[in-house]
Amino acid sequence: MRRTDIYKKSICAAASAFAVMISLQSLAAPAVEVDEFGAAYILNEDGSRNYNDVPPMDIRDAGTTQPNVIYDTNNYDLGLDGPTKDPALIGVPAGLTAERYAQLNDSVIEWDEVEDLVVNWNPTYVKYFNQANSSLTEMRGAYEEFNSQMKEQISSIDENIALIRNARSLSGDSSAGAAALDSQLSIAIDGRENILGQLSSTKRSLYYSGATVQNALRPVRNQMISVVESLVISYKTLEANRSMVAEQVKLYEELYNMQAAMQNQGLGTAAATQSYFNQMNTAVKTLADIDSGLVQLKKNIAIQCGYDPAAEITIADLPAPDVHYLEGRDYAADKTQAVEGNQTVISAGKLSSYGYSSTGMELRQMGENEARGKAGAAFDTLHNELEKQLILTESSAASLKKAELTANSAKAKYDMGMVGRAEYEGLRMQQISYQAAARINDLNLHQAVRNYHWALLGVMSVE
Repeated sequence: MRRTDIYKKSICAAASAFAVMISLQSLAAPAVEVDEFGAAYILNEDGSRNYNDVPPMDIRDAGTTQPNVIYDTNNYDLGLDGPTKDPALIGVPAGLTAERYAQLNDSVIEWDEVEDLVVNWNPTYVKYFNQANSSLTEMRGAYEEFNSQMKEQISSIDENIALIRNARSLSGDSSAGAAALDSQLSIAIDGRENILGQLSSTKRSLYYSGATVQNALRPVRNQMISVVESLVISYKTLEANRSMVAEQVKLYEELYNMQAAMQNQGLGTAAATQSYFNQMNTAVKTLADIDSGLVQLKKNIAIQCGYDPAAEITIADLPAPDVHYLEGRDYAADKTQAVEGNQTVISAGKLSSYGYSSTGMELRQMGENEARGKAGAAFDTLHNELEKQLILTESSAASLKKAELTANSAKAKYDMGMVGRAEYEGLRMQQISYQAAARINDLNLHQAVRNYHWALLGVMSVE
């Protein structure tokens, strides 16, 4: 499988799982819609939402929503030496200290561990890296054989040069023929030095090229890390939504039980009781769908980080997003770096892609200019998105505080009979929605910051 396919499918897996949260389809009549947290409602003509009068439905008749998930291929053979394995059997990977390895070698994926997990155990990256090293080993073996042959030839050249020099010294000849001999001798000496220089350069390339292999695979590595980071953020977003839907389930259960009790006492109607049951049932179904998405997405993340597919892992909470990320940055310099380091721009600038001719050079310049334009526009979009998320994160925190104060006030009024149940229910639902929005905005800011970061390192789609 081509690595571009793996990236696309990995990103599709994240998007599919995330879609469980934001795009659940209506489970009843067409008039019923589903909000961003999976709760059913009827959209009124004035744009308001009616959560109380949703038509009856039976959860058993509803279809199931199963998010798609794409696992990396390679049969996981390269992941068998991944985290949670006995270091006494596999040893500490090169480049890791024993202390860092101990931090990585557990069942908890911390945010700051993603890069090391991908570099050391991601099946795709490890496969490419091992193949490159294997090729390098073969080239080293061929070099040693070639070097041995060349040394024999150089010894022969040295012997001939010594003989010529000796004969020239004894003859004392200063004729034109002797001058020509001197010239040929000089050429032979230069050729000898040339060969030695090339052998030395080749040896340096072959024996000190570990960094070169890493540099060559840096675009692949960075792309893989960015994909796994996005999967982790998607997982935490879905997890945050799950906690909010769980709160909705509790609320609907409470309201349903209250309404059922009132109906038993002749103070409520069967239709109202059924409406609350429907709300509760929809929330329960949504919760089940989200749980399914979390399981699949977690397994995908585990595989991308080198764990066995059946491993039980925990994905730790992310730290607070960096709300000061853009402060002190030179946007013009960042944009130049992102554009010039973008892989699409670099590829468009390779003359070998067009042919070594005047027409080829013109086509290359046109392609490179087009790629630069697209990369510049893409970076502008990333920058604007980051600025927007900074604003949303700040505003959602203020809105959440306001919603909590309003809900607390409504609770006191409801207990004293000053407000009706519908108004109180709406305020509690609003509070739950704001709580989810605040957390999701934090995670969206995380993603926006990482998108900007990776763009500076050449990982940015220009399409």
